[in-house]
Amino acid sequence: MNCKHLLAFYTVAKHKSFTLAARELNVSQPVLSIEVKKLEKTYNVILIRRNKKAFELTEEGKIAFTYAKQVFALLDDLKDVLIQGDEQNLKIGSTPYIVNYIMPDVLNGLKECQPDLKFQIYTGLSTEIMEMVVNGDCHVAVIGRVPYPDEIIYREIMKLPLYFITREAMNEKVFLRELAGFSFILPEKGSATRDHLIRGFKERNIPLEQFIECESPPAIKHMVHLGMGGAFFPLFDIRDDVARGKYKMVEILDPISVTYDLIYLKDKRKSRSVRSFVEVFKNFDFHSHPTRGIS
Repeated sequence: MNCKHLLAFYTVAKHKSFTLAARELNVSQPVLSIEVKKLEKTYNVILIRRNKKAFELTEEGKIAFTYAKQVFALLDDLKDVLIQGDEQNLKIGSTPYIVNYIMPDVLNGLKECQPDLKFQIYTGLSTEIMEMVVNGDCHVAVIGRVPYPDEIIYREIMKLPLYFITREAMNEKVFLRELAGFSFILPEKGSATRDHLIRGFKERNIPLEQFIECESPPAIKHMVHLGMGGAFFPLFDIRDDVARGKYKMVEILDPISVTYDLIYLKDKRKSRSVRSFVEVFKNFDFHSHPTRGIS
C-alpha cells in the first residue's frame, strides 16, 4: 500500500472536504483527487461517493477510514517514541561565527539543565544548515535569517550589525554610500551575511559591482589584511585582529545588520532537549557576553 495515497484519502475523509484536505497537505485539489483515485484503483473499490450535494464515504470507505485512523495514530506514537529515544543526543547546526563565539557558553548552560545530554555540532552556510534541519540531520540550529519552509519554526534571537574592515586609510565612521565603488570580498552564495549585504546595498541604491567571492571567513580576513579589498564582519569576529593592527575597522552609520534565528521543525516541539536548548537561548545574556555590540 502506498502511504501517500492512504494519507490523501484519510485527510479528505477526516475533513469531509477535498478543499480543506488540500490546504492541510499543501497540495492542489486535482493532485489530491488523483492520489485518492490511485488508492481506489489499487484495490478496485470506490471509497468516496463523488457528488456536488454532500460528502459521503461508501461502506468500504468507512472501513478504510477506521483503519487509516489507527495507522496514522500508530505512526504518531512511533514518532514520539523515536523523538524520546533521541533525547540524549542533540544535533545542533550553526554558522562558524556562532559556533566559535556564542555556542560554547550556550552549551555550557544547557549542560547544567541536562547533564547527560550529548552534543553533535555541525557548521556550514545558513542555507546548508537549514536544509539539514528540514532533512532531520539537525534537531535545532542557529543561523542567519533565510527564507524558511512552512515546517520550520523560527525565533529571532539577535541582530548583529556589520562593520567594514579594510587596509586603506578611512574615517572611523562612514555612511554606506561612501563605500560605493570599493572592491569587496563577500561570502559565497548561501551565506545569510551575503544576502543581507546585497539586499542592504540594493535598498539604498548603492552599486555593488566589484567583489571577490570566498567560502572561508578566515581567508576573507587574510585577503583584507593583504589589501585585496574590504569586507563586512560582526564586531566580535574582528575585534582582536583590529587591536593587533591587521586591518582597520569602520563603523557604518546606516548599518546593515544580520538577523539570527533559532530554528527547528514543528515536529520537534515536544522534544525535551530542543525545548531546553530554546529556553537556554531565550535566557542567554547577550549584552554581557563578549559579543557586546549586538543591537
